[in-house]
Amino acid sequence: MTQRMKSALEIQLDVLGALMLRDIRTRFGGTIWGYSIAVGWPCAHILVITAAYAIMHRPTPIGESIVLFAVTGLSPYIILNYTSRKMMEGPLQNRHLIYFPQVKFFDVVISRALVEMCTSSLSIFMVFFIAACCGAQIIPRDPYIFCESMMLALFFAMGMGFFNVFISQMYPQWQLIVVVPILIIYFTSGTIVMTEAMPAVIYGYLDWNPLMHIVKVCRSAFYPGYGAEADILFVLMVSGALALTGLVGIRFVVPRFLN
Repeated sequence: MTQRMKSALEIQLDVLGALMLRDIRTRFGGTIWGYSIAVGWPCAHILVITAAYAIMHRPTPIGESIVLFAVTGLSPYIILNYTSRKMMEGPLQNRHLIYFPQVKFFDVVISRALVEMCTSSLSIFMVFFIAACCGAQIIPRDPYIFCESMMLALFFAMGMGFFNVFISQMYPQWQLIVVVPILIIYFTSGTIVMTEAMPAVIYGYLDWNPLMHIVKVCRSAFYPGYGAEADILFVLMVSGALALTGLVGIRFVVPRFLN
């Protein structure tokens, strides 16, 4: 029995590994240059935001470095945006793979999630490397809190990713519709505009944005005394609810649409 379980696990790992390699080769042209574009694209996002602040001569909302402000706000968003959307696109783009006996629908979802986790991690590393080259102090005051913020961002992204997979299998148009809530989450999270500067009435609504709390946790690792009101439990509850809804839907509802 143990040998049979070991064999099944080895087969499962081989399937995931093959799906990940296929995903990288088909999406990025099978070359390191193609994959480097996917890793470097988020860096362009941060450079644009930083350049916009510099051109408009706007003061840094917090601290002295506009680069560090942009990096600490956009890093959680990079993880959320790319991981949640690419997880959704994986099964839609690779539906034909499910017809192979050893490939399950969930394998396609997990393989895409693992690829995006690696890509996002490399993107964050590249972003901080560029920030260091620009003279920003990228060493966090509390490395533990920074790692905690990245894990929260990943947990939230995975939860939204599973939810997006579930909904998009029933309504393929969701892959276009979901851009709207992601943009709303982005612009109300404090990544480019400090939410604390907004009126109390508006801030009360923004407090329901999990990404805002994640951004505060991330920045608290660099700015002493900032982000004490961040609600980590709220982020975990929302992320868990999204993940549970998505996983239950993938397990019990999606197979009916596939059949």
